[in-house]
Amino acid sequence: MHPVAHAEPRTKEEWRHYIDSAPPARPDLPSYSGYRSLSPARRRALNEARDLYHSALVIVNTKPMQRLHEAINRRLRTNACQPAGARRGLVIDGPPTVGKSTLVKIFAANFEGGLRSAHPERFTPEHVNEGYLVDYVPVVYISVPAEATPKDLSIAIAEWLNHPVRPGATKTHITNMVLKAMRLCGTELVIIDDVHFLKLSSKEGQVVNDHLKYLTNHATATFIYTGHDLSESGLFLEGRARHRATQTSGRNSLYQLQPFQISTAEERREWASVVKAMEDALLLYRHEPRSLALKHWRYMHERTGGSIAGLAELIRESAIYACDTGVEAVTPELMNDVVINEDATKRYAELLKRRTGGGSSPRRKR
Repeated sequence: MHPVAHAEPRTKEEWRHYIDSAPPARPDLPSYSGYRSLSPARRRALNEARDLYHSALVIVNTKPMQRLHEAINRRLRTNACQPAGARRGLVIDGPPTVGKSTLVKIFAANFEGGLRSAHPERFTPEHVNEGYLVDYVPVVYISVPAEATPKDLSIAIAEWLNHPVRPGATKTHITNMVLKAMRLCGTELVIIDDVHFLKLSSKEGQVVNDHLKYLTNHATATFIYTGHDLSESGLFLEGRARHRATQTSGRNSLYQLQPFQISTAEERREWASVVKAMEDALLLYRHEPRSLALKHWRYMHERTGGSIAGLAELIRESAIYACDTGVEAVTPELMNDVVINEDATKRYAELLKRRTGGGSSPRRKR
């Protein structure tokens, strides 16, 4: 069966499908001579299996991931049995492509997996809470759409819980409805991803903060927010009084995620270890083992700006391109013909221009 690609989950059912789905299997490779002797149809089928495998590749358990997961775990444990009132949350801030969304989804999936192992009875269809037959939903994950209002946020939570919303219902009615539903469903972790898309200008910022305050006051859950440029946004600084902190800033810790740096020996080792973990997963016949991690780690940092998402994009597409061309190896020469995200591509072109005094830009794949 052909694996199904995953979009951002919008409902608890899509979330369960996301965390229950296995990545494409690692195909068994014959010897290179055996591969060359395959019929065109069988070779094409094997290459398709390799493409699927390389498209997912591996998610590396990096040190930034470990540190972030430890911080979220501590916050959840600290909040577990605290008295009534707003629980302290985390705001994860960082530029695009540093992996914020991926890291929080991995944590949430592991968190729910741990609960399934420890409390399987909660996940049965007959689970009862306060006399209601309920669906146990420990995790709510909301990806905020552009220009979202507080009402939009409450509707998104209702849609996640598959709770009907009456046409014309007010923000207050919907919010109180989802708060009750989250309590009955045992929600412990609420992730609001891309929170920078909320209207946080001087006019709407106070309304958004008041809404978030109301949600956290009345939900027995830990809230995690992700986004970029949040420390200077209306989420933390109120309206035009840029020195004046909001209540959101007083209730949440700010956790900064940044691209990998290579200024120190320790940073270089950490970056090379991430490259190595991805490289070791490659299924290519002529790739020199660990050549990327040992010889070309700096080139890969320059190409991606230290972005973990950019690195994964570069290695995945290069592996597929290596199969297509028959090169069967990921090399700097091959990677020069692979175009990744525009931000990284422009940054690398500027670096080459400075280095060569206005020389050529990296080649673009035809």
